[in-house]
Amino acid sequence: MMITKNNLNCVTFENEDARLLILDVVSHTSACLYYYDTDIEITVFIAMKIRERAYRADERDDFYTVSLLDAGHMPVRKPARTRPSLTRLMA
Repeated sequence: MMITKNNLNCVTFENEDARLLILDVVSHTSACLYYYDTDIEITVFIAMKIRERAYRADERDDFYTVSLLDAGHMPVRKPARTRPSLTRLMA
């Protein structure tokens, strides 16, 4: 299903902040967001990335489409929490 203002209640969000970010995207950009699996939870991090990319695409008059198929195929992933230190890599 394509996410719209009218069907946001059918989408699972991490919290209200994530819902508001996606509401902003569907209300103020030309991005198309598709949601196929009700087991996916849209996190704040993912919602922020989607919003950033949607606004950037609108500025360039490009199309932006996101298909949220399942958790293994999320369009953006949160970076690793820990980064290997440079000294460990050089050892």
